[in-house]
Amino acid sequence: MNRWRPALKLSDSLGFRLGFTLVLALLPLGVLSVVQAQKAQREVAASTLEAIAGASLQAVQPQIDLIKEAQISARVLAAALSDDLGEGESCPRRVAAVARDIPAASLVAFIPMTGMMTCSSTGQVFDFSDQPLFRQMAADAGPSLVFNPEGPVSGTAVVGVGHPVRDGAGTQIGIVAISLPYLSVAPDDYAAPVALWRPAYLATLTGDGRLLVASDPGIDLRTALPEDIDISQLAARSGTPSYHHDAMGDRAVSVTPVARDLFLLAVWEREGTGLWASASPFAPYLLPVLTWLAALMAAAMASGRLVVRHVRQLAKSMSDYMTDRKRIVIPDIADAPREIRRLHAVYEALAQTIAQDEAELQNLLVDKDRLLREVNHRSGNSLQIIAAILRMYRRETSDEALRHVLDGLSNRVIALSSTHTSLYSVTGAHDVPMDQILSGVVRRLKDIHGIAAGVARKDFQALRMPAEAAIPLALALAEIIGCHFAARPDRMEDVVISLTEEDGQVCLSVKGPLVPEFQPETLSGLTALPRRMLHHFAGQLRGAVVIRVNGARSEVDLAFPRQG
Repeated sequence: MNRWRPALKLSDSLGFRLGFTLVLALLPLGVLSVVQAQKAQREVAASTLEAIAGASLQAVQPQIDLIKEAQISARVLAAALSDDLGEGESCPRRVAAVARDIPAASLVAFIPMTGMMTCSSTGQVFDFSDQPLFRQMAADAGPSLVFNPEGPVSGTAVVGVGHPVRDGAGTQIGIVAISLPYLSVAPDDYAAPVALWRPAYLATLTGDGRLLVASDPGIDLRTALPEDIDISQLAARSGTPSYHHDAMGDRAVSVTPVARDLFLLAVWEREGTGLWASASPFAPYLLPVLTWLAALMAAAMASGRLVVRHVRQLAKSMSDYMTDRKRIVIPDIADAPREIRRLHAVYEALAQTIAQDEAELQNLLVDKDRLLREVNHRSGNSLQIIAAILRMYRRETSDEALRHVLDGLSNRVIALSSTHTSLYSVTGAHDVPMDQILSGVVRRLKDIHGIAAGVARKDFQALRMPAEAAIPLALALAEIIGCHFAARPDRMEDVVISLTEEDGQVCLSVKGPLVPEFQPETLSGLTALPRRMLHHFAGQLRGAVVIRVNGARSEVDLAFPRQG
């Protein structure tokens, strides 16, 4: 018996279905976790920007404090010099005292409105009358703050803190100028919860976007900035750090005010990003996906341990029982769930019922075989009694025609009895060996007609056919052979009998000397009776009889489709 094995699909497994059910049950929680993760990611991003801006401000804070200190000192020095009316004997002493209080200052000086500096902390004399920054400071009626990428005295980037000096009448007589060197700053790396941020580019800009100092003079400012930032709008971005993503990667831009109209630009780069980083776009989905995967694995393991293994063992036991009737003991069935134990109990009850029914059916088949054998045996005996009665009538009559008729009837009855006797020996099978049945018929007819045992040739294929086809086929052969044996030709060995099968067609063929029963003109009377009986037997087999005459020989073919 071939085992039927359905096509296996992953979606058909119990573990997959339980896991899928858990995924659906956890779907609201997964959506909530995605929303919460996105919110947390936005909060982390905002806090990171604030921290980056704070780190930038912390780095520039000393510079801011220095400028504020210089502005206060310039205002105090201007007030002191207004009492002395600008240049005087006390001027060098006063600017030197301020220079000592601000060691970072490269120059502390009083510059009269003529632009000729003679009072300075360095003792230098310098004419500022042609300097644009001096004219800008002189034109400003109040305190001023100017920037020069290259100071005329120090030659480096400087921040000029100025304050007007006025006489008692309020007329401006000069300017107190404190020149502070402006140095580039480098904030420390900032380790955010999700990545490490490093300052990649630092620059000091004026409000109109003019570059004063850069951490890397070889890099153009436009190249250092993200593509979506306008240089002229940098001052407007002061205090508002932002993220940017372009071909250079993830960057943050922070613009921190240093003083009025002076800003520190810091471009930060993020390191340590990737698919599994917390700042990755996929980060909010990792937790629900991992939760669902864990649910699938847990469902698969639980179903496999608690249910599937018991079901597989039970299915294997059922399959083996259906194949070869072997009942395999299922281990650990007592640990299976209650429903599976009930299914196993039903299976055991069904197996016992099937075994009992099969035993009863086997007994019925044995009884049936015994009854069939008895029926065939008694039928054969009854037919032999009928044949004996016919022979008794033959001996009591002197009419040759009647004797001929009684001989034909007796031969037919004996052939039928021989068939039943052969069936008696093989009863019990679904089909019977036709070569044995037909050989028995030929042998019995030889005995009746007194033909020698070695006369006539047989060529029977070992065909098995249903028992109901054996009787009409055996009777047909008895009619044909009986006609030949009754004629008693001189060369009986020329009779050839064959039984063959080809393409589902069975053919019984008898070749022998031409006898009156098979002549074409024999159409009526007792001589035509065998021909009509052959057509009757062929009809029972759903076949046809063909008689061919070739000179002194005839060939009778009975062809019919194979049955059963």
